[in-house]
Amino acid sequence: MSKPCNASIALVAALVIAGGVSRTARAAEVPARPSAGCSVATIEHGRELHRTIAVNGTPRAYILDVPDSVPAQHAAPLVFDFHGFGHSAAGVWKVSKFKDVAARDGFITVYPDGLPVHLMEHDGAGWEILSIDGNRDLALVTQLLDQLERTYCIDRARIFTTGFSNGAFFSNLLGCVMADRFAAIAPVSGGTLTVPCNPSRPVPVLIHHGRKDVRVPVAQARQARDAWVERDGCHEHVTEVCDWYRGCRDGVEVGYCEDDGEHSWPLPATERIWEFFKKHPLPSSPSAPGRGQG
Repeated sequence: MSKPCNASIALVAALVIAGGVSRTARAAEVPARPSAGCSVATIEHGRELHRTIAVNGTPRAYILDVPDSVPAQHAAPLVFDFHGFGHSAAGVWKVSKFKDVAARDGFITVYPDGLPVHLMEHDGAGWEILSIDGNRDLALVTQLLDQLERTYCIDRARIFTTGFSNGAFFSNLLGCVMADRFAAIAPVSGGTLTVPCNPSRPVPVLIHHGRKDVRVPVAQARQARDAWVERDGCHEHVTEVCDWYRGCRDGVEVGYCEDDGEHSWPLPATERIWEFFKKHPLPSSPSAPGRGQG
């Protein structure tokens, strides 16, 4: 009986490896989509550039991280990283550690600052997640993304978003309404949305959550996972440290990583998220381009 069992394990392992190689190979085949800023000969580098942008007359602050490993006129990936409720761009810049990965692999990261929002009977800096129409933070992201694409050489096929807690909820919202611009999303310690979610195409999603989280119960993360699995039409499930839902429309996948942690950023999350992002660029011909708000 041991031989068939070992053979089955070997077959599953081979399929898992082949699936990973296949996704990596497919990602490499998606060409870069250089932004307008690729015509700019000189760019400003800096590891913690504090900037503001006016959105509908309101100054919005953000931190921009452009390591020296990002050359001018070479299309670079762009990652948005959104802080949690009551936190700040400066805080998540230190905690999530994307700055270390960005320096190594040559991508740009932007860390916006939220404005006061009322959540859980408290007020604090954060992101509007309860509405779509007139949402000030969706306006911020759209305008900031447009500006970065003009001033830096951005690979428009490789723009991603992640965030913690309230920022994770907001990343989910961006996946729902701006799937024509964000290639993949990776919420950390977030949950389900109360607004309609009708993405213009299947969206690759990687979720991290702790079972001991008392601020955002793990049940909410599981609900968010199930909702994305249904939206993306996934019908295969395999466990490889995390749970992976595959066989989805357009070759996307949904990953779900649950551990014994509390309401915090898991140590393995940053590298895992970046590896996931690299495997999921925006397709050259999205299913329904230009329908970001569904």
